[in-house]
Amino acid sequence: MSDLIGNLVSTLGVSPAQAEGTAGTVLGLIQQHAPAGSLDSVVQKEPAAQGWIDRAAPALTSQGSGLGGLAGSLLGGGGLGGLGGLGGLVQGAAAIQVVTTQLEKLGIPSSVTAQAIPLVLSFLQSKLGNQSFSLLTSKVPFLQELAQHQQSPVAGGLAGALGKLF
Repeated sequence: MSDLIGNLVSTLGVSPAQAEGTAGTVLGLIQQHAPAGSLDSVVQKEPAAQGWIDRAAPALTSQGSGLGGLAGSLLGGGGLGGLGGLGGLVQGAAAIQVVTTQLEKLGIPSSVTAQAIPLVLSFLQSKLGNQSFSLLTSKVPFLQELAQHQQSPVAGGLAGALGKLF
């Protein structure tokens, strides 16, 4: 069992299959929105990761592909214009919703999602290294928001930050 899967099992109290589904969902969603090859070094260092991603892919294909459109529609149009930071926040919320929906299908309560995402992001950062992780977060708006949220829980959570906007 990989370190990530063991960590998810022990921290979240889920089964190994649920932990693999969790990892595959988060990593797969990132892979869908990242430049091609961005997660290659992760898969080289943790070969099981490709299997997790592949098993999560069918569900994510129908759900995760519309984050940009969802963010645009929530902001009143297709483009984000000068609201890039707000767009990342909205895409972050949409990404959390996609992950939550998929984890619920695996029998994992939505309350666990907030704990699962930082564990997977920490794994991703440890496999990529700080510089490559920072580069990846600059290319994926919702990942940038999730990474900032992971490092700075002072805002009271992503939902709290969104609540302040409306």
